[in-house]
Amino acid sequence: MGTVVSFLVDDENLSHELVSAALDEACAELHRLDNRFSLWKSDSELSRLREGEVTESSSLMDEVFELCARACTISQGFFDPWIMPGGFDPTGLVKGWAAERALSVLDQHGIGAALINAGGDVCVLPGTTYQVGIRHPQNPVDLCAVVPTTSAIATSGIYERGNHLINPFGGDVAAISATVVGGRLALTDALATALAVGGKSVLYLLEGIVGLEGFFIDQKGGMFKTSGMIFADDVS
Repeated sequence: MGTVVSFLVDDENLSHELVSAALDEACAELHRLDNRFSLWKSDSELSRLREGEVTESSSLMDEVFELCARACTISQGFFDPWIMPGGFDPTGLVKGWAAERALSVLDQHGIGAALINAGGDVCVLPGTTYQVGIRHPQNPVDLCAVVPTTSAIATSGIYERGNHLINPFGGDVAAISATVVGGRLALTDALATALAVGGKSVLYLLEGIVGLEGFFIDQKGGMFKTSGMIFADDVS
């Protein structure tokens, strides 16, 4: 999936052996999923699928298909992995989905508080509030916001990798950076991509989804956010 993943684990009252085993298994899960969904590995299931070499998809691929279809519907088509050059490309969702699966491994090992950061997409185990800094797209050494979360945060945009996003309806991408907070990281990840593409149209959709908030920064540096979006400075 072509990104760096970092872990933050509260190891208080936990043995070194337990934490080490949990991290090893979580990393193994990420590598296993990368081997299946990487676009940079010619023998991955996704690459072979795009080349027409797969006649029957795996259950994991089917799960990603279903999640992508749901995200496409919720975003009213602003997230659409079927319109990407070369064929189906779930990169805008699968990174968050993989991080969620790795987080569940830590949970299964009895770790009560942890955070996983997959290239700026963050998921946390419930019960602890983390303050997550969002990089400013126009000033790399600064933050544009600090966001509290007990679940997930995803950021998408064109400030780091260039304009790699596609507007399914034609026209320009609306935002240089877009962040969605709440819910499952798989969906949050996809909707952050949709928000970057659709801007105010997708921000309006987020207003109607319980448990999700978001904001984006447009090409001129203006910030637009949902009515319930809370930044750390807003918390008394």
